[in-house]
Amino acid sequence: MERRSACPINFSVEIFGDKWMLLILRDLMFNGKNSFLEFRASAEKISSAVLTEKLNTLVDEGIVSKVVSPKNASKFLYLITDKGIELVPLMVEILDWGSRYNPDGGPKPLLAQIRQNKKKAIAELQDKLRSERRSYGLD
Repeated sequence: MERRSACPINFSVEIFGDKWMLLILRDLMFNGKNSFLEFRASAEKISSAVLTEKLNTLVDEGIVSKVVSPKNASKFLYLITDKGIELVPLMVEILDWGSRYNPDGGPKPLLAQIRQNKKKAIAELQDKLRSERRSYGLD
């Protein structure tokens, strides 16, 4: 992908600069979703075409890997890579900030963990995501 500039903020915005990317990452990190149909079932109702485009971008950028499901060879699963797992602290900050100004939203148990000990909550979430990758024979 050709970038508009070498600026690190521009680089990040070109990847994550729309709501769909952040919502797909949310579903991967916090909601345990990893299939196309699971992403489509999210409350925000992303279209199939947009979801396909965004997942392909995440795969191309090395943030997500696409693997064949061990249970169904005609189904693909999307698993967050180590590069993507590095985004957990940022996503936790966005979740935490959003929940402060929208207290009705968000996963209450995770938010309680974050508020009690943010560093520990981040480390546990990263470990869980790495463990999921290993369970599919990745890494």
